[in-house]
Amino acid sequence: MSRTYNHISVAYSVTGILACIILLLVSFNLSYAVDHPDPNTTGNPRAYVKNYSSYLDADNNTIIIGSVAKSDYQIYPQNVTVGILTYNNITASDEIIAEKPYNTILSKNNEPFPFKFKLNSTIFPLAAEAEPFILKSENVSMPTTKLNTIKLDYPAIPQGKNKELFGNITNTSPVTINNITLFAIVNDRNSIQIDSARTLIPVLKPFEQVQFSFTPDPAIKDRVYFYSCVGGDIDDMKIDEFKIVNISATKILGYKFSALVQIDSMNYNDSSKQFNFAINNIYPYPGSLSVELMPVQNSPISIMMDGSPYQATNLKNTNNKTSIDLSIPKGVHDVAILNIEK
Repeated sequence: MSRTYNHISVAYSVTGILACIILLLVSFNLSYAVDHPDPNTTGNPRAYVKNYSSYLDADNNTIIIGSVAKSDYQIYPQNVTVGILTYNNITASDEIIAEKPYNTILSKNNEPFPFKFKLNSTIFPLAAEAEPFILKSENVSMPTTKLNTIKLDYPAIPQGKNKELFGNITNTSPVTINNITLFAIVNDRNSIQIDSARTLIPVLKPFEQVQFSFTPDPAIKDRVYFYSCVGGDIDDMKIDEFKIVNISATKILGYKFSALVQIDSMNYNDSSKQFNFAINNIYPYPGSLSVELMPVQNSPISIMMDGSPYQATNLKNTNNKTSIDLSIPKGVHDVAILNIEK
């Protein structure tokens, strides 16, 4: 009995020591995780794949479609990449394939963005079984300006014999816009996404209206019932570069932002001699708006923000131009530059 008791005592002692070691390791790992958070997701829950499905097109390619959406608690705008893990028949190994959604930045107020993979079913025979996932979801830190100065008019129900959707796009701004990607989610009568559609508008002149169309894949066209989440992404702004607006034959206005900003509208009012911006500063910190008027203003200008006088951080006349720098707080704001000479 005594020997049995001793063995049991030793066993309990060893077990106790191992339990302590495990607890220490768990505590260390938890402490490390708290003290060393992922810099790309801190304070910003990841976006997620909302839904997905697959089909074979006429060329026997595997098409995987779906949409990504923001987290309900998302604070910062995100640059999202969708991935799938599938078997490559040529390399005889698993491979991760990446695709971007049809819009480049997922911000707080965005509707779901569609995505689409097109894979050779001979090379990737198991692709139809792949489950899309968020490969990357990074906070956007680079200054980016997005134009949102377009108006879309369209019915939700397709009109074409191949279930196309036809609509009109109008440039509501006084500047030419290039490289506009329009996109939509294609749904069946049960409101299930069955395809992702997009089209490109290469150039849209100031206040010009043109027609656009979405065409679903022929393999699923008979199931198309309506289109949703129609939107646009304009890849026409360069970092730290002025965009030019012609006020008159002898007066131009240049502007640039140093923040993640969306321009919802802009126009020059000839009768009141003021230039108006409707700006949405998406990032939760102030951003900078720089404006240059050429040639130089002889009469002093004034600034209004959200209907109240606003002080510029910098206002000077130099090199035959008037330079204005403004700090734009987080959120949606109306900015007006008054008394612009033509």
